[in-house]
Amino acid sequence: CCYLLAFRLSGDRLIALLIMALFLLSPRLYAHSFFNSKDPVFASAFVMALLFVSRAFDRDSVGAYRWGGMAVGLLVHLRIMGVVLFAAVLVFRAWAWFRAEGGAARRRVVATTGTFALWGGLVLFISLPYFWGDPAGRLSEYWTVLADHPVVQRQLFQGQAFSSAALPWNYVLRWFAISQPPVTLLLGLLGLVALGLAAGGVVRRGAGAGPGRGLGAAALRFGVLLATCFALPLVAFALLRPTTLDSWRHFYFLHGPFCLLATFALMGLRQLSVRGLRKEWVGGAACALTAAGLGAAALEMAQIHPHQYLYFNFLVDRKTPERLRAWYEMDYWNMMSRQGYEHILRREPASIIDMRWHRNVQILPSAARSRLTHDPFRDPDFYLARNAGIPPPGALKDSFPPVLHRFKVYNNTVLTVSTPDLSRVDPAVADEYRALHRAAMAGEPVARGGDFDAHLHGDRLAWVKEACEPGALRHPFRLRLYPADAGRLPFGLGASGVRFDGKCLGAARLPDFALDRVRLGQPGRWEVDIPF
Repeated sequence: CCYLLAFRLSGDRLIALLIMALFLLSPRLYAHSFFNSKDPVFASAFVMALLFVSRAFDRDSVGAYRWGGMAVGLLVHLRIMGVVLFAAVLVFRAWAWFRAEGGAARRRVVATTGTFALWGGLVLFISLPYFWGDPAGRLSEYWTVLADHPVVQRQLFQGQAFSSAALPWNYVLRWFAISQPPVTLLLGLLGLVALGLAAGGVVRRGAGAGPGRGLGAAALRFGVLLATCFALPLVAFALLRPTTLDSWRHFYFLHGPFCLLATFALMGLRQLSVRGLRKEWVGGAACALTAAGLGAAALEMAQIHPHQYLYFNFLVDRKTPERLRAWYEMDYWNMMSRQGYEHILRREPASIIDMRWHRNVQILPSAARSRLTHDPFRDPDFYLARNAGIPPPGALKDSFPPVLHRFKVYNNTVLTVSTPDLSRVDPAVADEYRALHRAAMAGEPVARGGDFDAHLHGDRLAWVKEACEPGALRHPFRLRLYPADAGRLPFGLGASGVRFDGKCLGAARLPDFALDRVRLGQPGRWEVDIPF
């Protein structure tokens, strides 16, 4: 459908092929097509509906608008954001009615527009039994949930944690810009410029002066529709700030219109006149450079396979180690845990492994799955942690429990494999933990909590349990610090510990305000409260 749309706009098969490749070589959309059952489907359906709308615009017949209405009705069925295209078409038809000359022409516009709206609403109603009992009430409920989604999560964006219900106005636009291949961004923006110049030329010469910059009236009209479908959702998000999760995946449907706008860029470059050069040479060079950019995008997709959902372009710092994951969401869907399971199974080829697993363990062969088990009453042999923390300079080399392996993309840790059993780790790492235990035990505990003692050591609060039975490695607790000159300052702490020599040891970093008092020699009184 993308190819057909680009060909309808340009009449050039080479341009149509390049635009189709531009649509396909979207790293994040490609990766999400394997595990996301909503957003890539809607993005594809949006392009399909655009093809039917383009056909209706060209033929301007009742039959063509009937098919266009049915396509858009199914689009809204998939996701309510399909109303963007529905509303845009109605606005364009209203403009056509205003421009029509004579009663017959206006009645034709009313007939085709009414057919479009009727069949769109009919298909939507029939295909969604959810609406059958109370259409108005259910539609209102749907909009309410869309505007105030009940799922609210933490979203990491530009180094700050935001609620998914209170994201910055440029959240979607920024994510779109940093997660598209450079060739897509460049051609899409050039297409917007070319379309703007063409539309501006028509306005300057007068509404009846015909097409502008070599574009036909139908292509120009459809280009403005594409620009509307791309810009309107971004403006709506900036104004309304609806709940949004996991980068711009709820807005993946913007990718299709943006790629199709690149058609106008290639059309303009194919017609560009440069002194001393033939048009064919300029156009051929533009297509060759586009193909090279697409090749670069495909190469990078191959290099980070199968983790294209973590793609970032040159607009962000991809070279500084651990920079990206401190600024943006990475493996939101926990896809890389599969590689974690496979690593552990290779490391322990002859044993049954106890660990907590995620759903995508089902993708492993049955023989491999049969070696993974979990007893909720004992500590697992291994942990998988996505976006695990990297200790600051001067702290222990690895956070608790000891990290055995890191999976990285763009030199950023995405997943860590850890173990609480020091008998499985490198002897130097085991000695480091034993040294921490000796140092912590050298002084009196700052607090006691049930069957363990809390010791202050440097910037960490270490808890020690001398009798370490199965199921004893995890100690969530709430620590209260009573400064000498202020009210109490409670904060939660918890750490997965390690087991060695019959003992348990865990450590958690203290908040800055607590560290300040420790450094000043004013720790006050400590208390430990076990919440569960």
